[in-house]
Amino acid sequence: PFVPTDVAPYIVEAYVGLRSQGSEGGPQKNGDQTVMTARQLLSILRLSQGLARLRFSDYVAREDVDEAIRLTHMSKSSLTDHDQGEGDASGSSSKRKWGGEDVTSRIFNIIRDYSTSSRTLRIELKLVEAMVLRKGFTEQQLKQCLEEYQSLDIIQMNSTRTHIDLLSGE
Repeated sequence: PFVPTDVAPYIVEAYVGLRSQGSEGGPQKNGDQTVMTARQLLSILRLSQGLARLRFSDYVAREDVDEAIRLTHMSKSSLTDHDQGEGDASGSSSKRKWGGEDVTSRIFNIIRDYSTSSRTLRIELKLVEAMVLRKGFTEQQLKQCLEEYQSLDIIQMNSTRTHIDLLSGE
């Protein structure tokens, strides 16, 4: 499978974003596995092509790239979890600790940080999904996070479930 011209800038943007996140505060800031090397970029490209083959497609889609990035993160984090003895015997992935915070809090922090940096309280759900998957989390973990923070009246989904509104605490 080939990488279409509209997906190539997406890969570059993801790679540059992951490199810059990894360079802020050292290689393992808060235990996060965001340091990206050129070799890992090649791995992501090959995984993306493999995922496209699984779909019987002749081209790589953005979803293939997101899943390849997620797989890379999960692979790296599983090594760290094993080394630190942080395995979760109960199998509850939403409460598994990453860098001292539970997964739900980490996902919400991604949303909140984006909202702060973009100076908006409304974020498109597709954008949130892409950011969260790129960080190595799953769609199920995102769904659990959104449900939990909605029940706490911290966020609200619009009626068509296309946007997330962060509710001001003031």
